[in-house]
Amino acid sequence: MTDVSAATPRAARRNRFAGFGLPGIMTRQDFLGQTLFVLTVLAILLLVAISIDLARYFDQVMSAVADGGPIARAALLAHYLGLRIVDILTRLLPIGVFVGVLMFEIWSILMRRRAIQWVSGRHPLRVLLPAAAVGILFGTLQYRLDVDWRPAAVLKQAEEKLGAYGERYERDRIRKDVWFITEDRIVHAHVRYGPPAELIDVDLFRLDRDGRIREVVRAERAEPTRLAYLWRFERATRWVRDPDNPAVLRISSGAAQELVPIQLHPLAVTYLGLPAKYIPDEDLRAIVESGTDMLIGADHRVWLEVRRANALLPVAMALLAVTVSLFAGASRPSLGVLIVCALAGYTVHIGTRVFVAAGELENLSPMIAAWAPVLATFAAIPVLAAIGALRRWRA
Repeated sequence: MTDVSAATPRAARRNRFAGFGLPGIMTRQDFLGQTLFVLTVLAILLLVAISIDLARYFDQVMSAVADGGPIARAALLAHYLGLRIVDILTRLLPIGVFVGVLMFEIWSILMRRRAIQWVSGRHPLRVLLPAAAVGILFGTLQYRLDVDWRPAAVLKQAEEKLGAYGERYERDRIRKDVWFITEDRIVHAHVRYGPPAELIDVDLFRLDRDGRIREVVRAERAEPTRLAYLWRFERATRWVRDPDNPAVLRISSGAAQELVPIQLHPLAVTYLGLPAKYIPDEDLRAIVESGTDMLIGADHRVWLEVRRANALLPVAMALLAVTVSLFAGASRPSLGVLIVCALAGYTVHIGTRVFVAAGELENLSPMIAAWAPVLATFAAIPVLAAIGALRRWRA
C-alpha cells in the first residue's frame, strides 16, 4: 500500500517547480508590456528634462540661426533636441528600466493578471525571464550610448557651441597658460586642442631630486609625434644649470627642431578640460593604456570600467524590479510595500553614482567603483527572489 504521508511532500516539491517551462504567450506578453512601460517612462522623463533644458538654452540655440527662416530654425531645434536626448537618455536609462518594469508588475497585480497566472500554475519566478530579456535589450542600448553616441553628441554640441556643452567645452579657441605637472617635469604652454593637439609658447622645466630646476627648454611651439610620449619642439632653446654655480642657468643649445620626451599624450591635450565620460571610448582607452601620466586622472580609468559595468546595469535593474514586486504578492499591494519597492531601485541608482564619484576622487579603485554596485545588485536578486516567492507560497 502506498504511503500517502510520504508521497504528499514529494508531490508538493514537484508541483512547486511545475510552473517552469519554455517561454510562452504570457512571457511574450510580459516582455512586450515591460518594454512598452519602460519606453513610456523614458519618454516622460525625457520630456521633463528637455523642457527644463529648453527653458534655459532655447534663446542661445536659436541665436545660431537668427537670420534664418522657420525651416532653418526648426531644423536646428530638431538637431539640438536629438543631441540632448542622446545625452540625457544615457543617464536616465537604468532608472527608467527599473521604474518601467516595476510599474508594469504593479499594473499586472492591480489588473489581476498576476493572480490569474499564479492560479493557473505559472511559477512566480517566471517573471524573471521577460525581465532579463528587457534588461538585455536596454543594456545593449546603454552600452552603445555610453561608448559611442553620447561622446559624439556632447562633442558635436561643443563644436557647434550649442547649449550647456557649447558654453562649457568650446574647442576651437586657444587655451591660455596651462600647466602640466609630473614627478620631475613641469610644462607651461598655451594649448590648441586640435586634433592634432599643439602647444604654443611652451616652457619645459626639468627638476632634480630636490625639486630644483636643473634644465629649461623653451620653444615657439610643440607638436606630437607618432610616439605618445615624444614631442617635436620648434625653434627650441635649452638652458642647463651650471655645475659650478647651481643658481645660474646657461644656454646649452638652440635648434630649429628638437625631439623632447614628455609624459603627455596628445589625445589627453585634445580632450583637456573634457570629463572622461564624454571622451570617445577608443581615445579614452588609448589615453589610459599609453603609460603617460600627465593629464591622466582617476576619472579616466574609472569611466573606462564604468562603461562596461553600465551595460549590465539595466539587466540588474529589470531583475530587481520584478524581484521586489514579488513582495506585493498577487493581490492589492499596500502603500508601504510600494514605497519599499521604489526605494530599492532608487538606492541602486544613487549608489552607482556615489561609487563612481568616490572612484573619481581616488577613494576607491576603478574596478570597485564601477562594478561593486552592479555585482551587489545581482547578488541581492536571488536572495530577494527566494524570500519574496516563498513568502507568497506560504500565504
